[in-house]
Amino acid sequence: MDVELLAALSNADAIAASEQEVRDIFLKEAAKYGKAVQFDALGSVLIRLNEHPGPKVMICAHMDEVGFMVRSIGSNGAIDVLPIGNVRKTARMLQPVRITTREGHKISGLLDGDASGENLRVDIGACTAQEVTEAGIAPGDRVTFASDFQRLPHQRIMGKAFDDRLGCYLLLTLLRELHATPLECELWLVASSSEEVGLRGGKTAAHTVQPDVAVVLDTACWGNNFDFSAANHRQIGQGPMLVLYDKSMVAPPRLAQHIADIARANDIRLQQDMFSNGGTDGGAIHLTGSGIPTIVMGPPTRHGHCAASIADLNDIASCHRLLVALARTFNAHHVRSLTDFS
Repeated sequence: MDVELLAALSNADAIAASEQEVRDIFLKEAAKYGKAVQFDALGSVLIRLNEHPGPKVMICAHMDEVGFMVRSIGSNGAIDVLPIGNVRKTARMLQPVRITTREGHKISGLLDGDASGENLRVDIGACTAQEVTEAGIAPGDRVTFASDFQRLPHQRIMGKAFDDRLGCYLLLTLLRELHATPLECELWLVASSSEEVGLRGGKTAAHTVQPDVAVVLDTACWGNNFDFSAANHRQIGQGPMLVLYDKSMVAPPRLAQHIADIARANDIRLQQDMFSNGGTDGGAIHLTGSGIPTIVMGPPTRHGHCAASIADLNDIASCHRLLVALARTFNAHHVRSLTDFS
């Protein structure tokens, strides 16, 4: 487990359409293994792991995190910001944040809003608009939570942007493990742009790659973090989630069963879950072209879309093992069977 890589991904600042800090990590890792990198026009990172005449398989995770953007600067030095993505209302008051200017400078501040979580402002200690502009801040600058990655007891970790830097981490561990492994498919690793504002990069990346099957890596948390009942299928420490349903997609039963069988054969605990709200890049990917069999999976977290989340290193490692085993099963016969409805 490369915890330093996890920390680097978590600490990177990247709201939708401003993902270069995460993109640079992918470029560095791809260069280590001699893999060419392509991009769609939104900036999604497309890495073809191997060349093969068989089916194309795309494994996708999104680079962006929920955050904010500078909207305007008040005469009193208050910096008005807008949420970018669905930031939880309770995480919008008195939170340390970082402003990243267009020149790449980092400026610390404190986010605050009213009791409803609206009218959001960042306070950098300024008393006039001139002091803000002299600091180099301008409308359009991105704002992210300033929560540093930390190790917790019992193989747990805490940090910002686990949605979806845990998925990004899994893409990079697949690159490291499978970069020279013979496969019976052409495997593409995709780090998508702008998922948190409408599943955008997943759509454009799928249009570019045109895969025959897709696996989306994402994460989610349960509403009550200390509910350990049978209703909670997003418990940290209980293995990866396999998402059977969300608001944007219903998982193909054959593909879901195939993954469940692989998990069982490899003694990997699997939580089969359904999302009553929200969606993932899978919602856009599976509707590309004439349709792409798509499934969503990933490690669970606590405290999603907040200043920081908590995850379990063992869940991440189990998800990696499951993905490696899954990649080795994709071949022309199996992929063809996913769309054989006769």
